[in-house]
Amino acid sequence: MVKRYSFLFSLLLLAISGQAQRYFFENVGVQNGLPASKVYAIVEDKAGKIWIGDEAGISRYNGNSVTSFGAVDGVSQNGVRAMFMDAKGRIWAGHLGGGLTVVQGNSFHKIALPDTDLKSDITGITEDASGAIWVCTFGQGAFRITNTTDLIDMEVETYGANEGIPSKLTSILRLKNGTICCTDASGKISSYNTDAKKFEAFPIKGLPIDQRVTTLFEDSDEDLWIGTNFGGVFQYDTRNKTTMSYDIANGLPSNFVFSIAEGAKGNMWIGTWDGGIARIEESGLRIFNHTNGLHGNAIRCMVRDHEGNMLIGTNANGLDIFKGERFVSFNEADGLIEPQVYAVMEDDQGKVWLGTNGGISILDPNGRSTARVKNLTMQQGELTSNEVRDLVQDRKGNVWIGTENGGLFEFDPRTYKFRYDLEISGSIPGNQVTALALGEGNELWVGTVNGLIRYTPGSIPITITTNDGLAGGQVTSIYRDPKGIIWVGSILKGITRIENGTAKALELDRSFTATCFIQDKEGQLWVGTEGQGVIVLKDGVLNAEYTIEQGLLSNSIRSLNMDNEGHVWIGSNRGLNKWRPKVDGFISYTERAGFTGIEAKPNSTCIARDGSLWFGTANGATKVSSLKAQDKLPPPVTTIDGLQVNQEKHELEEDPRLDHMQRSIRFDYSSVSLTDPGAVMYQYKLDGLEDDWQPPTSETSIHYPALPPGSYTFEVKAMNRSGVWSDPPAQYAFTILPPWYKSWWFYSALLLALGIGLFSFIKVRERQLILRNAVLEQRVTERTAEVVAQSKEIDGQKVRIEELLLNILPKEISEELKEKGKATARRHDHVSVMFTDMKGFTAAAEKMTPEQLVNELDECFIKFDAIVGRYGIEKIKTIGDSYMCACGVPVADQHHAWKSALAAMEIRALMAKWRIEREAKGLVPWLLRIGIHSGPLVAGVVGKRKFAYDIWGDTVNTASRMESSGEIGEVNISETTYHLIKDRFECDHRGAIEAKNKGKIDMYFVRRIKPEYSINSAGNVPNDRFLEELGPLATA
Repeated sequence: MVKRYSFLFSLLLLAISGQAQRYFFENVGVQNGLPASKVYAIVEDKAGKIWIGDEAGISRYNGNSVTSFGAVDGVSQNGVRAMFMDAKGRIWAGHLGGGLTVVQGNSFHKIALPDTDLKSDITGITEDASGAIWVCTFGQGAFRITNTTDLIDMEVETYGANEGIPSKLTSILRLKNGTICCTDASGKISSYNTDAKKFEAFPIKGLPIDQRVTTLFEDSDEDLWIGTNFGGVFQYDTRNKTTMSYDIANGLPSNFVFSIAEGAKGNMWIGTWDGGIARIEESGLRIFNHTNGLHGNAIRCMVRDHEGNMLIGTNANGLDIFKGERFVSFNEADGLIEPQVYAVMEDDQGKVWLGTNGGISILDPNGRSTARVKNLTMQQGELTSNEVRDLVQDRKGNVWIGTENGGLFEFDPRTYKFRYDLEISGSIPGNQVTALALGEGNELWVGTVNGLIRYTPGSIPITITTNDGLAGGQVTSIYRDPKGIIWVGSILKGITRIENGTAKALELDRSFTATCFIQDKEGQLWVGTEGQGVIVLKDGVLNAEYTIEQGLLSNSIRSLNMDNEGHVWIGSNRGLNKWRPKVDGFISYTERAGFTGIEAKPNSTCIARDGSLWFGTANGATKVSSLKAQDKLPPPVTTIDGLQVNQEKHELEEDPRLDHMQRSIRFDYSSVSLTDPGAVMYQYKLDGLEDDWQPPTSETSIHYPALPPGSYTFEVKAMNRSGVWSDPPAQYAFTILPPWYKSWWFYSALLLALGIGLFSFIKVRERQLILRNAVLEQRVTERTAEVVAQSKEIDGQKVRIEELLLNILPKEISEELKEKGKATARRHDHVSVMFTDMKGFTAAAEKMTPEQLVNELDECFIKFDAIVGRYGIEKIKTIGDSYMCACGVPVADQHHAWKSALAAMEIRALMAKWRIEREAKGLVPWLLRIGIHSGPLVAGVVGKRKFAYDIWGDTVNTASRMESSGEIGEVNISETTYHLIKDRFECDHRGAIEAKNKGKIDMYFVRRIKPEYSINSAGNVPNDRFLEELGPLATA
């Protein structure tokens, strides 16, 4: 990432010049459907769609159209000042005047915070590590919102002066280390102390105390960038605690910084309130403003999308989208004499010559301001005609200029004088030059409407016609390949090859107009045609053909060139394509990608010494830089956005079942690729109707007017300009039911009716036999009924016996007893034993009747049974008011200690609630102690009568001591158990406590589940992560 440069400490930053050239910023404004031109906030959702918070509310942009949402959709009133996408993919929008809206999928939720009258502008939203949403306001401080899962039972914490922050806050940011920072109206920065639950001053070493902070941004290296309203921007190195400043003195266009972002290459973008944008690069600051492409100098917000485009919200000019510097334009606003550029050439001084219908503009990349552009015109006496069509510099440095109606003449760029060559001028029909190329030495090849002229200055011109082997008299293009072979294109007559002075027409079994040529690094000759795309020749033989079907934007090819990487560039009447030899595929560039001229002019192209390509277009000249990274786009995300059934909107519910009259189906789909929306192509198919993908299309909807009944799955995928297809495709399944008279149940009913009729006929025939056998059958039936009744009674008694046995013994022990007649006691090495006991039970019992006492104990222990049963804990027995259970018997459980602790905490919470209820009724409360110890023991059934499952060993005795040594309302555990649960639970060490007959034992109180494993702030409910580790729990 671009960070620090040594020269910054010794030299002032230089602003990289952007004069006399125009960067491409695509603008989305009110003319495109944006409801307001003031853009406060921008968020990209997981599908790549852009959500815009503006002065009028919420809008969504998919790269092609803007959709606005208002109160009728469930959106809060007023404009949107702040937006944020949380970890669940929901978009939170904070409104002017305090409204709050959450966008979830295609639904909008107007949020009303409990016990909170939110009326101040919401200026920032973020999410902390626990998933809580922070909202800062300009007038009511900050709010922390929890329990946002269903957006219903939310809880709100308010932060203001008592918590260390003023009421007027301007922004909020969560740093990568989890720290929540906010800025206030006085320009100060505060950070949230989670332990103290208060905000504290956030000191920045090196930041002058008089600076008023306007915005904060943390880059990918965790450096903090701080914008101010009169001191520029400061870069704070959080590791070394050092600060670097950027202001007007070292190149920043304004000291009022309002927004900051990080570009795809790690360059920092600094948005100012009145000077446009500065991008910090290794060579200095590059300035973008209204003079070189940016649509407004007041920048409110900036966000980088998943393709690396920079989205820029302006104060009065809508949304600007910067798509990189692949294309830089030069047009009338930059000094071009006339917009349509028919000829492009770079001279030996690095100056770019542009021929137009108004003369020639010469661009000097090394010049300054308006001195960079020099115009030559007929009116100034420098040209014979303003309608320039071809430019070629010979080896002496002179420039030959071919015109539409002024013939061919020689121009000396050193003296700015032209020389009209009478020798050749008289040879050009109508003084119309149609093509021009430099041959060997200073030899010139000149195309005309009636043949080809070969001319060496100082000698007599030689005219080559169809009689000399030329394929056609009307010449369209001339190209000299690296071997010196001359290739000539003619209208509808194909190609002529001239080698060693001999012209020969190529026989390609077709009639076509060759408009342009280029030879690639493999020695293949690429030929552009009018209406037939590109053909590729190898040794004069057709080797390949490319048309719209293979990815070209158009079959009308105007110009060809090749960059230093070996990529062939193809200019057409609908944009620009780049052929990549390694994948034998094309990338498309349209107006939306920055090729704003759209229509390339015939043979108006050149390659500059810096490797860039220039193309003349119908709207100026475009410089194309070779930037490999900008071609490596991620796979697009395709979404199905809408469904219409019988021309009416239908919800995109899961697997809908439509009746047979709902046969007209229309799908709307999209894929957002802001880099070049015009180059996005789609393929779709309807499984159940079509087996193959349909041909690529740019359409974003498909209509099936009359589908037959059946089950269908609509699939659609998108391809971006890099030729990368989305994977997997978007899918939507639905079913159209048949009419009732063609349904399976109608056919079944019909067969049933026929069967009943046949059955009735047979039954009439058998009636006599049935009557004769009726008495016998009745007796058999009665006897059978008796047997069945007895069998059911025996089965019922067996089930009751088994249920009773399972209530007494574990299932495994019960099965062993039934199978072997006895059960062997077994050793278990890893078991947690829990005891509970009611303190003051005797005193409480004296105030109750025996019936009341038993009923209350029964109610209590039933709830205990449910809790321990849910965690797979085996109840051992109850002795009076004492309850004993164990986890890890008779089946081993690696999480025995965790589950025992969770069950104990739940019992503790139950008893605490019960205590409050009993005290409120004036009853004596039950006061419970809980003890847990983990270790080995022996478990099983002993004796042959009155079977009872029990456990023995020192672990049991120690667990009992944990309970008796505990305190009311606490879960007291041994050191052994503590080491088993300490990674998931917070515990307090009590020290070594004297235990009866055990001496001193280290004991701990279990307090709560650790925050990272708990779903709530109290720490008494495990979260999904904890539950997943525990494994399935019982439902009852």
